[in-house]
Amino acid sequence: MAEPAVAPAPVADPVQEFLDELPRHVDISCVQAEHTRADVEHLAAAAREHGFVSAHVLPCWVPVLHELLDGSGTLVGSPVGFPSGGSTTATKVAEAAELLRAGVGELDVVVAVGRLRSGELRYVTDELRAVAEVVGGAVPLRAILEVGRLDDDQVRAGVDCALEAGVPWIKTGTGWSGVPTTVDQVELIAARARGRAAVKAAGGVRDLTTVRAMVRAGAGRFGMNATTAVAVAAAARGSGGPR
Repeated sequence: MAEPAVAPAPVADPVQEFLDELPRHVDISCVQAEHTRADVEHLAAAAREHGFVSAHVLPCWVPVLHELLDGSGTLVGSPVGFPSGGSTTATKVAEAAELLRAGVGELDVVVAVGRLRSGELRYVTDELRAVAEVVGGAVPLRAILEVGRLDDDQVRAGVDCALEAGVPWIKTGTGWSGVPTTVDQVELIAARARGRAAVKAAGGVRDLTTVRAMVRAGAGRFGMNATTAVAVAAAARGSGGPR
């Protein structure tokens, strides 16, 4: 008698597996100049309730957020040279060192966007290296390129600068430029990095369709405001199988 046919095991979809655990891949933030203590408190509450991997605030709010998240599984994050990237190298290094002393668990440093657009790549690389050296691998460090203000060649050059400087993550944007990050830009960064740095997509990421496409393009982390992140995470939980 023939053995009964055994149905093949379903093939796991890594993108769906990523989406099923989306809060552990999302940084939520309130980093606009007008955000108040109440906004920071709301951010911390959302991070605790939904289990987001980190929450980011402007540097002056780091001690407040650190206290609000004490005992949770959410890291405190903050930006360096935010939002323009136009601070001096010494200022960025000092800011990074101060934020480390304040207990941050992640740092995002904005590149000198104007210098990058001017083709002054040695300046950009040396500055990123100086920040990376003061961080010393103590916490994850990301270079923010602000892709909405760059052409494709400038994006590639920015990736090269970050890689040469030893920065392990590359982030697409601050969210302040007003130009949403595209799937093509994520793919461009991932292709240039070729696994030598991870990619964080931020700036105008607003829906699950975009998140799914960006994961397929190479993004391993996302930055969103808390309201959007909660809605997208809820949509991801109900999204079912591969799309």
